[in-house]
Amino acid sequence: MRTTHTARTGLGRALTYLALTLLAALFIFPFYWLVVSAFKTQAQIFSTPPQWLPNPVTASNFGDLWRETDIPRAFLNSVIMSSGNVLLALFLCSLAGFAFAKYPRAPGNGKLLAFVLGTMMIPGAVTLIPSFLVMVKLHLINTYWAMIIPGTAGAFGIFWMRQYMAANVPDDLVAAARIDGCSEFGIYWRVAAPIATPALAALGIMQLIGSWNNLMWAFIVLRTRDMLTLPVVIYLLQGEIRTPYGMLMAGGLLTTLPLVLAFLFFQRHFIAGITAGAIKQ
Repeated sequence: MRTTHTARTGLGRALTYLALTLLAALFIFPFYWLVVSAFKTQAQIFSTPPQWLPNPVTASNFGDLWRETDIPRAFLNSVIMSSGNVLLALFLCSLAGFAFAKYPRAPGNGKLLAFVLGTMMIPGAVTLIPSFLVMVKLHLINTYWAMIIPGTAGAFGIFWMRQYMAANVPDDLVAAARIDGCSEFGIYWRVAAPIATPALAALGIMQLIGSWNNLMWAFIVLRTRDMLTLPVVIYLLQGEIRTPYGMLMAGGLLTTLPLVLAFLFFQRHFIAGITAGAIKQ
């Protein structure tokens, strides 16, 4: 009887691993095709039957991309705008999340939190024109700030940090810091923020992906070629008559690699943040 149960458990586990492997292969395949196509010629990309590996390997797509676009400037713009957006979002969302989590009796706390959560139901496209008008009034069109400021205090980020701090930052620790004379901002900065490092890492990864890939907003607020970001430069490679797919693949690879490296670097914190593994009261 025990042998039959063990066999069923083993079979179920094997089927689970098989399903997960197939699912992982399904998600990895587009990235694999992007990588190998970046090193193919245009003819190899569209060859029939498909050529799974580049033969011969060519780096001409990267050379063409370097000559025909200002890719270093676009990369620098993306780094400045994305890093500024992520750092500002982490600070504002964690500060607001701390306030919502640790000051539940503050006047209007519940109503304000409900209002913030309600904004999550508003489609992003609805806010494009109002956001653009605000940028015009502030004279920030075609500046780094036009890409950094919008979206830094998003409802999801605030709710994410609020939930994490409510569950993982002990009230007794906050009270002890207050008795020791620590200011309210000092409690946030010295006590709550270090404990919430996994949640900050997870939010930072999600914010970085959104900011780095932001194409529509960049098209609206950036006007000169020296201010364009990587996604915009890659998109502009498409032609009405001929599209250089090799250059597109090379540009796509250069655009994707920083996100992959960032995820690998913060992977441990990201998983810890998702699973809410931190100090428990």
